[in-house]
Amino acid sequence: KDYVYQSIRNSKNIGKGVNITHKNISNGMRELSDSINHFKQIKNIYKIIPECQTNFVFAKKNPKSIMDVLGISGRLVKSGKEVVTAGEIVYGGSQHVGTAVIQVNKKFSEIRSGLNIKYDPKIISKAKKSRYTILSYDRTKEPKKSKQKENSSISWGISNSLNAKSPDVIYHKGDIGKEPMILIFGKNPDDVIRKVSKLRPYH
Repeated sequence: KDYVYQSIRNSKNIGKGVNITHKNISNGMRELSDSINHFKQIKNIYKIIPECQTNFVFAKKNPKSIMDVLGISGRLVKSGKEVVTAGEIVYGGSQHVGTAVIQVNKKFSEIRSGLNIKYDPKIISKAKKSRYTILSYDRTKEPKKSKQKENSSISWGISNSLNAKSPDVIYHKGDIGKEPMILIFGKNPDDVIRKVSKLRPYH
């Protein structure tokens, strides 16, 4: 809670936009910023923000590390019935979602964007009805070696869930001390927003 509070307090958003640290704003930054603002305006979107909060990323073509992936240095944070941006758009801003997009991109190079939301069976049900490609993995089956290595859980989970089809949704139902989560992927931030808008269970 202290982290979230400090992040909100230190965030320097201008107007309703997202604070961007670089003087020369790239098209990727602008595209991600616009989609983040769109995300925050979706009705009842606060209801699908997980306890660990949300991050939204957009990678360069053929990203090699999270330093090739734009993300929010803090999070998209639930504040009452609103979602606020706590942090700035920077390369390397998201370890978790950034790593997930890199793993998917290795096999499906068209996938360059993604975000995480709270696990809800209603969302998975809507995704099935929309005929999206849905994959999942079981975190309880993760090898100890992977669990003990920092930031390797997401790489293990994504790589173990991928098959012949490019995923729209990948989810897991958590583990001891680990929150269940849904990741939504797309070609770009706008593609991700389109999917989120269609899948949200609360209208």
